[in-house]
Amino acid sequence: MITVKNLSFSYNSEPVLNDLNFEAREGEVIFILGPNGSGKTTLLKCIAGILKPRGAILVENQSLNDISKRELAKKLAYVPQRGDTGFLTVFDVILLGRKPYMGFGPTNEDYRIVKDVMSLLSLEKLAFRRLNELSGGELQKVMIARALAQRPRILLLDEPTNNLDVKNQIEIMRLIRKIAKESNISVISTMHDLNLASLYADRILMIKNGKIFASGGIEVLNKENIKAVYGVDVEVVRMNGKAVILPGD
Repeated sequence: MITVKNLSFSYNSEPVLNDLNFEAREGEVIFILGPNGSGKTTLLKCIAGILKPRGAILVENQSLNDISKRELAKKLAYVPQRGDTGFLTVFDVILLGRKPYMGFGPTNEDYRIVKDVMSLLSLEKLAFRRLNELSGGELQKVMIARALAQRPRILLLDEPTNNLDVKNQIEIMRLIRKIAKESNISVISTMHDLNLASLYADRILMIKNGKIFASGGIEVLNKENIKAVYGVDVEVVRMNGKAVILPGD
């Protein structure tokens, strides 16, 4: 679905990402882990076409540089860490996800897709609420719904559980897994919570100083790697094939 080759990026000649290489397969959920400032959000913005890195990014074997913004929006959707707030209704915000497909205005097909997405995320009762009236969890679901209305093949999420309570964190993570598996969408998400990553990831990329330090399944979430990347001592307990990360003391 997506291939990243020799990707590097600098802000004002200050290196942020250095020679990253990885692939995301259809239906796969990948979490990018690393401390603040390690380049996680920058990497997502490079893949989304917001930033222009060195190296190559291929989307379905086509160079990102050769894809128009309109066509890219049909293949790839990006949900930033902080969602929009304003006076638009939930329905209208989700309908904006259909913009890459619209001509002079929305069609019956556009309206049908919006309604289907709202049903998938259980947002029907919020349809005519305005964004500035929503809770953090509700707003996050609306932003994901807008992205899904694009009917993308790749979904990029920047800290999708940030500032959410436990109930909404679990609900969002289950939703991400469901979307990836049932719709065969590749999901690439940044994440701070190592335990959530262990529960819901197919693959993990650990980034340190702009480089991929470790890549693989949850086996990479071991105390040696966590110490090297985050500089903290932890204990890792294996339960039902998952990793539970506890403070070292």
